[in-house]
Amino acid sequence: MFGIGMPELILIAVVALIVLGPKKLPDLAKSMGRAVREFKKATSELKETFQVDSEIGEAKKAFEEFHAEVDKTIRSEAERPETPAAENPPTPRAIPAAPAATPPAATPAEPSSSEKLDELKKAFETWNAEKSSAPETETSAQPAAPFADKPKST
Repeated sequence: MFGIGMPELILIAVVALIVLGPKKLPDLAKSMGRAVREFKKATSELKETFQVDSEIGEAKKAFEEFHAEVDKTIRSEAERPETPAAENPPTPRAIPAAPAATPPAATPAEPSSSEKLDELKKAFETWNAEKSSAPETETSAQPAAPFADKPKST
């Protein structure tokens, strides 16, 4: 330890005993022990903070990569031309004629892929904002469903 051996420690203790006296020496040793303990505690807390920050950074990087991958996939799906019916001709069968009196059922319009991408981006940003504003402690609360306001089609 700093090149100080047993003879040097004994010499330092004797000098401290002579300078401070036997009444103040125990108080000095006690306060030095507290200071060393608090210093160790502060350094361990600092190490934990750096570790948590690095873990949060890794998680954020993973989410950003996931977002980029989903964005790329959705864009490639949006740019892919739909296959026309002529390429996949139906097999020749007798198809019964549908009654003309029944109007087709009204189906809700399917949102386009760009609308789906925008909804996904908004949901991801909302989720990210909720995570960043939430305290760092673990909670049992479930995140809000991003598509809960949309009616489900059956």
